[in-house]
Amino acid sequence: MQSNLVKWLILNKIPHLGAASIKKMWDKFGSIDAIWAATEEDLTKVERLSSKAIKSLLENKNTLDVSAGFSADINALTLDDSEYPKNLKNIYDPPSILYSKGKLQQSDEKSVAIVGTRKASRYGLATAKKLARDLASLGITIVSGLAAGVDTSAHEGALAVNGRTIAVLGCGVDIVYPPQNKSLMEQVTKNGSVVSEFSLGTEVEPWHFPLRNRIISGLSLGVIVVEGHYDSGAMITAKEALEQGREVFAVPGNAGLDQSKGPHWLIKQGAKLVESVDDVLDEIKHQMTISKLQTISKSQIQNSKRDYYNLSEEEQKIVGVLSFEVKHIDNITLEAGFSISQISSLLTMLEMKKIIKQLPGKMFVLN
Repeated sequence: MQSNLVKWLILNKIPHLGAASIKKMWDKFGSIDAIWAATEEDLTKVERLSSKAIKSLLENKNTLDVSAGFSADINALTLDDSEYPKNLKNIYDPPSILYSKGKLQQSDEKSVAIVGTRKASRYGLATAKKLARDLASLGITIVSGLAAGVDTSAHEGALAVNGRTIAVLGCGVDIVYPPQNKSLMEQVTKNGSVVSEFSLGTEVEPWHFPLRNRIISGLSLGVIVVEGHYDSGAMITAKEALEQGREVFAVPGNAGLDQSKGPHWLIKQGAKLVESVDDVLDEIKHQMTISKLQTISKSQIQNSKRDYYNLSEEEQKIVGVLSFEVKHIDNITLEAGFSISQISSLLTMLEMKKIIKQLPGKMFVLN
């Protein structure tokens, strides 16, 4: 193990030293070696570094054992590394070590987070998946938390177009949580990265998730909240995004649902209302260097998605009339202008291709 990494691992374990304090020292001294060489007098010059933290650092830096805290098959990026995510490094309290499975790329600087409740409505799940799919098809990385509900749909939407996605965990990257997302976690690792600030073997604890949420927003240019109550984790992520100077977006929902209260409150406070991916692009395109974002339109997004699936002209027309909401076969027939026999055949083909999903009562929705 490299000596610099050992020093970072030790620094990360020293009592009374949090992420913000470590970042202040790194800003002051410029490297882990300089932090290690700093005297007590040097450390007292670090802004708001407590005497307790200074004493703890000096007493523990040469005694802690971290031999069991790292595995060779896991990547570990520190603040000293040029590959450390630029967006995350610029927040107030970035993790001093970011563990990852799957490689992070420079293109991941163009990231948008999609978060929401674990108990999402069908509309919320479909909306998260479509927004993720449309953004990923433009080369934007989708960031979320691998949780059930909206997070799962966001990752699945990006993967559906072979896009990049990053999952931020509230446990070690060698722990699968939730267990039912084991297969999804493996797919995310292949098409992006699973990351965490928690050392290997760290199990899930409730207090881990607020810490995780600041990383979700910190990696991203903006955060889209699809559904969530006032006190949900999604709302904590939105709060972190505001404090980090990120864009905050909210998808309006059914006024009668509890999970719509969070996004609706955000919209009242000035968050950008999102009806389509265009609303997101309008706010973040000034931060992007992708030229095609300057003139992107709904039709271009839809065409990009259709090209990926290599659909026939008739199948494309069916996809074009479906939206976030569930539609009855009669409405699809009317809007597409085909006979009922044609519609039935086309819907069957699209369902076999896993592009649409049939619900009870001859209702259909984009998958």
